[in-house]
Amino acid sequence: MKAVLRGVSLTMVAIPVLVAVFGPAFEALAPKERQVPFGPSTWSPFGTDRLGRDVLAAALDGGHTLLLVTALTVLCAYVIGFSAGMAAAVAPRRWLEDLLMRPLDVLLCLPSLLIIMVAAVRSNGSAVAIAAAVGLALIAPIARFVRMAARDVVHGPVMDALRMQGESRRYRYGRYAVRELARPIAADVGVRIGAAVYFLASANFLGLGFDTTSTDWAVAVAANKDGLAIAPWSVLVPGGLIVLLVLGLNLLWDDLLADPRRIATNDAVRAARHG
Repeated sequence: MKAVLRGVSLTMVAIPVLVAVFGPAFEALAPKERQVPFGPSTWSPFGTDRLGRDVLAAALDGGHTLLLVTALTVLCAYVIGFSAGMAAAVAPRRWLEDLLMRPLDVLLCLPSLLIIMVAAVRSNGSAVAIAAAVGLALIAPIARFVRMAARDVVHGPVMDALRMQGESRRYRYGRYAVRELARPIAADVGVRIGAAVYFLASANFLGLGFDTTSTDWAVAVAANKDGLAIAPWSVLVPGGLIVLLVLGLNLLWDDLLADPRRIATNDAVRAARHG
């Protein structure tokens, strides 16, 4: 059963990722001339969108930007948030920890979509500015999570014992702390990826990001929603790819990061019941 679920989640992630990575090469084979809006297409069975473009061709071309911007945004946000959270966790004085975290607490109080909307308005819809706003919205929760996860590790009895044994700072933090934090940090990365996709897709859906003629999946959902009744594939194809990506990532992350000790215990209990 576990192998089946992992295969399903891998498939769910692989479909949008492969479409985003290799889709532009296949999109080049599609006819460039516009056809009847929200009508049948000569290239695929999914019909055309509101601009007369083939729905499948547009979907093949619309995912690479979303994935690239999501990856870069989460990476940059995690570098900054992780550094701030770790610095606060290892701070020797409480006032120093407060000095590091209070500005981030103020940032955490601001609605994320409000930050994105302000950045979009001030930059005339610049994709770079919107990506930076999404990253800014992610930094505060990342820093708080890292501080919470690292605090018990760096101030725990094991760290004190290693210090008393004369272990170097490199060993204490580079090996022990990293090993203890790897699983919760990896789980949080999966959450932030899903959040970044949500924020970027929301911005594009609201018309704050890419131009409304863009083939971006979220833009396509927003632009073609008026034709949902007569051309449902123009919304279902790009929307389905976004859903597959986010849902598949969450399922796959949960499976890969499951505690092996808990899994072994559950398997033993299940075997005992059936035995």
